[in-house]
Amino acid sequence: MASSYNRITRREEINELFEQLGQALDRKVQLLLIGGAVLLKLGLKDSTRDIDVVCRNKKDEEALLRSAMSLGFELVGPEKRHASLGVNRLAVKGMQNLDVFAGRISYDFELSETMWQRAIVSITFGDLLVRDASREDILIMKLIANREGDADDCAALMGAGLDFDAVYEEIERQYRKAGDLEQKIWITYIEEGIGRQEEEFSMKVPIADKVSELADDYRGRLYNNN
Repeated sequence: MASSYNRITRREEINELFEQLGQALDRKVQLLLIGGAVLLKLGLKDSTRDIDVVCRNKKDEEALLRSAMSLGFELVGPEKRHASLGVNRLAVKGMQNLDVFAGRISYDFELSETMWQRAIVSITFGDLLVRDASREDILIMKLIANREGDADDCAALMGAGLDFDAVYEEIERQYRKAGDLEQKIWITYIEEGIGRQEEEFSMKVPIADKVSELADDYRGRLYNNN
């Protein structure tokens, strides 16, 4: 999976790795492909540094990592750039990076059944089933991450056209679900990510006000609890 300047530039490189992982698996695994790899396949990005995947559960994650290790990948912990994300392990081989999530994406924001069903592009590689995340869900995750390059990716996604009703419904559903209040901090990350889009790209984000209302609700409840 060699790439110019140590970046992945072709979808075939992604499929090649998945084919190798699928053949080396010791059980069937399902995962959601997210991030720049999907944007590359959609023609919305020229290259990506990492392949980011969300396994449906912990057992799938463990099996995927065993497969990666059998191919010569080394497991390392999350890096500083993953601070707002729920990356459990990075599988690294040379300049190849496989960032692996196990259900949880950021605090209690997780891979929901709705997100899984919205991922309609599906390919099987041996024992590995890979679904490409929808553009709407990639936007949410990139707003949460808000790393270098994520703002550019968000702008590309918005320019390609999105169902913002679906975006907000997913955000609100996950915010309203039962759970520890402290685990809802990701809503402020989304608010910050939207603010960055509006400031740096002069883009009007249709759900900005509604997301800010949820973030204000989070801050108000957190203040009252303290």
